Amino acid sequence: MAAGFVVVVTAYWLGKAIYNLYFHPLAKFPGPRWAAASYLAEFYYDVLCGGQYFKKVIQMHERYGPLVRINPHELSFDDPIFYDKVYAGGGHKREKDAGHAAMSGMFTATISTVDHDLHRQRRGYVANFFSKKSIHDLEPLIQKKVDILVERLKEAYHSGQTLVGVLVFGSLAADIITHYAYGESFEELNKPGFPCELERGVKGLLLSLHARRYFPAMGRFLSRLPKWVLARMQPDVVVYVELDAKVEEYSKKALKKREAGDSSAKAQTLFDALVDPHISAPEKTIQRLKDESFLILFAGLDTTARFLTVMVCCMATYPNVLAKLRAELRSLTDTLESKPTWSQLEALPYLTAFINESLRFQCNFTGRFPRVPLEPLVYKDWVIPPRTTIGAIPHLLLNHPDIFPEPKTFRPERWLEAKARGEYLDRYLITFTKGSRACLGINLAYAELYLSVAALVQNFEMELVDSSIENIIPYRDMGLAFDKEYNFGVNFKISKVLQG
Repeated sequence: MAAGFVVVVTAYWLGKAIYNLYFHPLAKFPGPRWAAASYLAEFYYDVLCGGQYFKKVIQMHERYGPLVRINPHELSFDDPIFYDKVYAGGGHKREKDAGHAAMSGMFTATISTVDHDLHRQRRGYVANFFSKKSIHDLEPLIQKKVDILVERLKEAYHSGQTLVGVLVFGSLAADIITHYAYGESFEELNKPGFPCELERGVKGLLLSLHARRYFPAMGRFLSRLPKWVLARMQPDVVVYVELDAKVEEYSKKALKKREAGDSSAKAQTLFDALVDPHISAPEKTIQRLKDESFLILFAGLDTTARFLTVMVCCMATYPNVLAKLRAELRSLTDTLESKPTWSQLEALPYLTAFINESLRFQCNFTGRFPRVPLEPLVYKDWVIPPRTTIGAIPHLLLNHPDIFPEPKTFRPERWLEAKARGEYLDRYLITFTKGSRACLGINLAYAELYLSVAALVQNFEMELVDSSIENIIPYRDMGLAFDKEYNFGVNFKISKVLQG
């Protein structure tokens, strides 16, 4: 009987591989046959080897061209000009690939919503909170948190403390997003040593991302394991499970608070908006609130922490860049009686070029974030069938030599030179993706980046500690970039305080 079962299973997989190779709608597209036949290679490189398949995808593009089939049901493209057609907005419907949607484990969160219309509906619940006007209204809170960070960094200077970039800036981002989400901050900036358990929890989620794609129930399984077992597997996963429980507690608390209060009152926090009485009951279950909450924390914390870490690395590595930033900021602040606002900082050309180049240079978005267009797409001589999963690696496109010559060189000047020629490289800056599923928190992220970088430049000299540019070069893709040791970012010290 066992032998018969083996024969049936073998015949099934063999038949499926033959179908994928010769009869599948994507059979005609270029790419290695081993990738087209099954998901086995992708599973091996991503799950067993720890986020290595993105390197194979890059190699496929080098061999087969800008459009390749990278698994039985997915295409990858390496052409910045084609990006806007795939990651489209307006009337173009874009769904989420179900396999990629399962990776986060947040099955009812906006980011995991497969259906285009339901995604649009869920995104609409909180969209107003992330408009530029709303973030301008939030600016005093952001500035207050940045001021606290400056004081904590001065303390670190006097104590000689070595700082972990993602934990320092994760603490800043965490205090901002938790205050905006719940109306109260987690006070990560006030904790000695910048432990930022939230950042470690997000890391635990990312490290299990690829496995979740193939084993969607993994999150529920992990939550039932004893913590000592999880600690032996990966300590950061323990923090993730604890954070998951904490987020559920906050979700229940927020729902009860809204139900007990004035249902006609204007939403003051993101959670107020999510439990609005006009939203149907199925959209306000504890599970969905928890999923959405985790998404908001994840998106509002880790990406900002990584961006600022890269910027500190670049400021410490390229003193000529730091000198230009400082001179430009001084020319502004000498004319002001108070701290510069976000709007005033956005008008500084070199600061803007620095931020753009930092978001491009060693972009830590190594995941593909694919879309599923409901209509056929035409790329050169190829007609891509409707409902084909297709995506691009942002890290690859942001290092495309046709758009960014000498892409491995950090040059903020490239943005100024292009603008002087009448070219706008901003259209190719896809760090936050584009279209109907683009990052909702882009305005919040930019406000945090401008205000934080300005404060760092004006107040401190920084030096890297046992770290270099090598520590922000992607080695592993776990949805976001990690180095060989499953970490990301640099350690640094405050070497001089310039003010106060």
